[in-house]
Amino acid sequence: MPYVLGIDLGHTRTTAAVCRRVGASWGEPQVVALDGDARWVESVLHVAPDGSVVFGQEAARRAIAEPQSAARGFLGRSGDSVPLVLGHHLYTAEVLTASLAGWVADQVAESFGGPADRIVVTHPAGWGPHRRSALRAGLEAAGLPGVLLLPKPVAAAENHLATEEGEELEPGSVLAVCRIGGEHVESALVRRTQTGFDLLAHTDSGVGRGSARIDDLLAEHVLARSGAKLPDHAEPALRAPMAGFRAASVLAKERLSVAPSASLTVPLPEVTGEVHVTRAELEQLAKPVLAAAVGQLQRLVEPVPDGELAAALLVGGGARIPLVTFLAESALGCPVLVDPDPAAAVCRGAALVARPRLAGEGRKPSPRPRRAVVEESTALIPRALEPAAGEEDAELGPPPPRPPVEVTPLEAPKRFTNPLRRRSDREPEREDSR
Repeated sequence: MPYVLGIDLGHTRTTAAVCRRVGASWGEPQVVALDGDARWVESVLHVAPDGSVVFGQEAARRAIAEPQSAARGFLGRSGDSVPLVLGHHLYTAEVLTASLAGWVADQVAESFGGPADRIVVTHPAGWGPHRRSALRAGLEAAGLPGVLLLPKPVAAAENHLATEEGEELEPGSVLAVCRIGGEHVESALVRRTQTGFDLLAHTDSGVGRGSARIDDLLAEHVLARSGAKLPDHAEPALRAPMAGFRAASVLAKERLSVAPSASLTVPLPEVTGEVHVTRAELEQLAKPVLAAAVGQLQRLVEPVPDGELAAALLVGGGARIPLVTFLAESALGCPVLVDPDPAAAVCRGAALVARPRLAGEGRKPSPRPRRAVVEESTALIPRALEPAAGEEDAELGPPPPRPPVEVTPLEAPKRFTNPLRRRSDREPEREDSR
């Protein structure tokens, strides 16, 4: 059955969704399992001494024993000329990122019996032509030509537009999108057009301001409550148990978003029994992080003219915590919406954008405006203008002179070249196959 694929490459987690062709129409986006039954995988890979690379749970397991050969957080370094050192080899960040996207595409292809008709991969809103070109080149090298790159806030807005509430979003109105990810909080303004969304403005919190910070605070809080001596995480014997404890803290945070309490076991010999944590304790720990995220969004929406801001949409795993909705409603003068499945909103939106228009198919007509439609102007809300092709990204600036560095090509997993993928390595690429 034909299908299209949306991949959300995150700094900490990666998710994917598909839309399948059902007769003469496309189905709704469905989140797919990537590694067993998990609806997401850690954005981590491990490179063995022989150059072979693994992803998912196996990569996370090997990363505990061999952290020097594992990579995390490489998405944000795409386009950086300084390579990452894994073991004894050097790799560019965009090659690692593209390899993760290729692995996801292959996992889905194995489940669905063939490759996707189209693939959309998301990226941070602040990326300019340089970073996008670097990732596109990496995707080409990984056997994924023709992939569409889409800003994450636009993907989230497209997913919202497919909902009943989103149908009321009138052309010309502005939607504020706040994505509370693992490492970053990304806020953006998008304007609804007749055909989709325009990205107007965006801002990013920087590394270490997302929901992973809440996970760390919760883990530290439980350790303090247990009375245990603060462990040395670098000690080899404690690496695996403390990594498991950190993962359990993430699950406890997610449980406390829907339940009044949760329990954690501290994997240290001097601690017996479980430590119980309440939602009130979690909210006290999380409030500074979430308040900073809401403050960032509030500053971004201040220039929006009265009557144009339709709503604020909260997505990302951190949006599950009820406190963030309360804080946003108190700070913003507009409706605050939380996606029913906030952690997967971006990949679902990417899958929706990947659907090609069928014959005679168009966008669902917008409801008749109850007020005059705002002209498609950004005079009062400056667009996040991108430099012309060939110019350097503002966030990178001109690269400083560096000594020549020999970068090791990343050897793709064996499945990258199996017949399930686009073509055999031995088959010459036809000009019309791109």
